[in-house]
Amino acid sequence: MPWKKILVPVKGTAVDPDVVRLAITIGKPSKAQITAIHVIEVRWNLALDAVLEDELDRGEELLANAAKVGEQAGGTLLTELLQAREAAAAIVDTARAQGTDLILLGMPYRTRLGKVYVGRTVQDVYVTAPCSVLAYRQEEPK
Repeated sequence: MPWKKILVPVKGTAVDPDVVRLAITIGKPSKAQITAIHVIEVRWNLALDAVLEDELDRGEELLANAAKVGEQAGGTLLTELLQAREAAAAIVDTARAQGTDLILLGMPYRTRLGKVYVGRTVQDVYVTAPCSVLAYRQEEPK
């Protein structure tokens, strides 16, 4: 399927570079516009537009790293840093506003109570996204 707009949320986990490379690979044939976003989740006791210097610096660094990985993979990424109460809602709202065809989520390999764990953000994006969603789960560590 030729996707024209791909959204790649990055969180700063080990799976981020893999997901960015996959987005470039998937998007190249159709010359898709690929946007990497990082969502800063703002606690409810703070104003939504609160200046969170440490989180802003970290987010900018994550997006710069994603852009560098994208370049090394032979593509170009647009980047966007967002602040929201919940990451999943911000991801879905951004996808809707940009007319995204595919959200490509990265899932680090995690277990809880002996089973592979899928986080709340991934679940919420899957349930509420207006477009295709593809989750890339990192392989089990050896």
